[in-house]
Amino acid sequence: MAKQRLYLMGTYDCEPLAAKSPQCGGPQTWQESEEKVLEITEIYRREGLLEALSFHLTPEAARAQAELYKGLHEQGVYMGIQPNIPGFRYPTYDRDLGLYPPAQQREIIRLAKEDFEEAMGFGTITYTTCCGSRSNETASILVEMGYKVYRPPGPGRLDKSRPDKTTVGMFPFPFRASAQHMCLAGDLDLLCIPTTVDITGKYRRSAWCPNDLRGENPVGEETWEMYRYIINTNIELGLELGVPLVTIQVVGHNTAQCHGENIARALDYVRQAADKYEMELVPISPAGLREEAERVGWI
Repeated sequence: MAKQRLYLMGTYDCEPLAAKSPQCGGPQTWQESEEKVLEITEIYRREGLLEALSFHLTPEAARAQAELYKGLHEQGVYMGIQPNIPGFRYPTYDRDLGLYPPAQQREIIRLAKEDFEEAMGFGTITYTTCCGSRSNETASILVEMGYKVYRPPGPGRLDKSRPDKTTVGMFPFPFRASAQHMCLAGDLDLLCIPTTVDITGKYRRSAWCPNDLRGENPVGEETWEMYRYIINTNIELGLELGVPLVTIQVVGHNTAQCHGENIARALDYVRQAADKYEMELVPISPAGLREEAERVGWI
């Protein structure tokens, strides 16, 4: 009998320079960004997991470092788009995407898509909302714009002052987006791949946000134990629920604060977990996971 697959994705959001990213931050210089991107790539290459690696570029990062990302793309590294709206065409916009009405969201997403494609010379089917900000209309707009994959934040976020960032009740594994509500599964032609987070409430990044497998966590045994816990509890839940696309996302950004040692540890723990639960480890891109969802009838 074939083993159930455990899908691994390493997704890294590439921000504009911090000086032009007042709300979300970013690298201090493009040299810092390049050094971190190359370090992350080398870790995945060394681990034999390059197929899992993807960078999700703001149009600003795509424009400033197009040759870097084009070169990585030619080596098989996947590229998605992740517009940081307060940093997009700075200082044009002063709010996150989900705080704009649908018509303005549509225009922002269209302009960001144009900027990305002009810089890179190719498009992408994968969209990430910066800071997890979206509204009930965002998924439908993404479908209109031709996107097939969406990376929302993981479940369990509850900020009463920012409903655009709330993810309470969201399914923790890949699901089909809804036109009715941003936290629901539905029947849109858009695969949502939520960030892997602590689904139990034991580890939190802030009072309103569960922690995840980001490289920016403090380096040390406490973080590494949290990584093991998050990975194992997510896999166990996925197996108990009979989910065909049990997926773990290791995440981070293009800044010096994203620690390579943490990334390597997280990847090692995913590999250990695949052995522990007798699963086949499959490194995969967002587009590849979309293909798998179609293959198993999940979308």
